[in-house]
Amino acid sequence: MQTISRVGKRLSSERRAKILRAYARSQLTQKQFADQVGIGVSTLQAWLRKTAINPGGGGAGFLPMPNLLSASPPTLAYRIQWPGGLSLEVRSGFVDQELAVLLEALQTV
Repeated sequence: MQTISRVGKRLSSERRAKILRAYARSQLTQKQFADQVGIGVSTLQAWLRKTAINPGGGGAGFLPMPNLLSASPPTLAYRIQWPGGLSLEVRSGFVDQELAVLLEALQTV
């Protein structure tokens, strides 16, 4: 991978995608890879969050979920907000074991 020499300039989406694919194939840490291609670690992390690329899986890290925004009457709920914008709302009646599996899956994202 070529080192990026343009400081402060935005890269095209194709160039970012190429860099992220190279990262997903590499066995390097985020710091090692970012140093190798000449970008900041925080830049690489931001790109990974935006595209949800999973370095080990090579694809998007999304779990299929049913639409929970139905027209049912409002119920009590807990909302968990993570840094970076991820949020999870759990309504009363949710099965404990299902919640545990979901939270465990979210730790790997």
